[in-house]
Amino acid sequence: MIKEKRKERVYAQIKIGKVGVALLVRKMAIDALRLANTAFAVDMFKKLCEKDKTANIVFAPLCTSTSLALAYKATKGDTATQMAKALHLEDVKDVLFGFQTVTSDISRLSSFFSLKMVKRLYVEKSLNPTTEFINATKRPFPSELELVDFKEKTEETRQQINKSVSELTDGKMENILNEGSINDQTKILLVNTAYFVTNWMKKFPEAQIKECPFKINKTETKPVQMMNLEATFCLGYVKELKTAILELPCLNKHMSMLILLPKEIEDDTTGLEQLERALTPETLVQWTNPSVMANTKVNVFLPKFKVEGDYDLKPVLESLGMTNIFNENVADFSEMSETKGVVLSQIIHRVSLEVNEEGAELSEVPGYRILQHKDEFKADHPFIFLFRHNKTRNIILSGRFCSP
Repeated sequence: MIKEKRKERVYAQIKIGKVGVALLVRKMAIDALRLANTAFAVDMFKKLCEKDKTANIVFAPLCTSTSLALAYKATKGDTATQMAKALHLEDVKDVLFGFQTVTSDISRLSSFFSLKMVKRLYVEKSLNPTTEFINATKRPFPSELELVDFKEKTEETRQQINKSVSELTDGKMENILNEGSINDQTKILLVNTAYFVTNWMKKFPEAQIKECPFKINKTETKPVQMMNLEATFCLGYVKELKTAILELPCLNKHMSMLILLPKEIEDDTTGLEQLERALTPETLVQWTNPSVMANTKVNVFLPKFKVEGDYDLKPVLESLGMTNIFNENVADFSEMSETKGVVLSQIIHRVSLEVNEEGAELSEVPGYRILQHKDEFKADHPFIFLFRHNKTRNIILSGRFCSP
């Protein structure tokens, strides 16, 4: 009897050990994917900045990496190698599991926020994707893959996609595909859209919103509606770049806005070029690490603003080394289809972000006015921002604000 009980205990310990190892392996896979997605987000940001040094930018890196990860699982050979390198997936052991977990967690955000994200890979149905491919990608990418008829019903398909995207974004993203944007030769179309309106953990008081000058450069300003709030926030500082980093939590702390703000405009640019040069996946992780930021009483000035981005990402991805997927002579999508000459025909990426004062009422009593020994964070000149999902630490939206 005693021997049996000992055996049961040993088996139980072995079982617990196996579960622990499995959980550790899964955590390592998710951490590796987070680092990969962060690196890809920084790469995209820097490429978009290169195109225009002074433009406002907003994009949804997680939408793109998710859709491209699905396309990556359809590829083989050099095409797959290029995609893995550009997406930084070489060290991610289980790409499908990682994206399945992240997609599941982030899909829950829509119940708390005005956040709508569309990540779709529209595939011409005559390519006859294999049953094995469809089944293998169904769980990690439950709504990302859709078979359509570009070949025989081009216009009808265009209208169908427009209607679908409009419905998925509550009518915020209309006519994602212009007339003539697809044709009967379209093979694979990638569509990313994201729409987000902020909802803060702490509401910015309406009475504190005032028109203020926003410095575009050393000599020019534009008027902006400036919000103001005094409260305790997480604040960091990059001494060598004279840049403050503020974390503004959104409702229930599911997401945070991280703002990278140089102290002043010290050159003849927007004041961001030095910071953009120094920004790498490694420095971003280092600068925003909770261990180097501290809870501080801060007097925050942040403009109300709305920015929109509409990009053809093909040249961006090509400049990151992802060239094969666009070239029918070398593209290899044989993991999905036996048809030759399959390429990613087009990538549509449209994002809208609205930053306003809305949020939960302040719980501090008697109010925001009496906080002492506070730092000031005054975003009255260009800054870089990102919205991070705090559970998975993936970047959902990123960009820069240079001009009202």
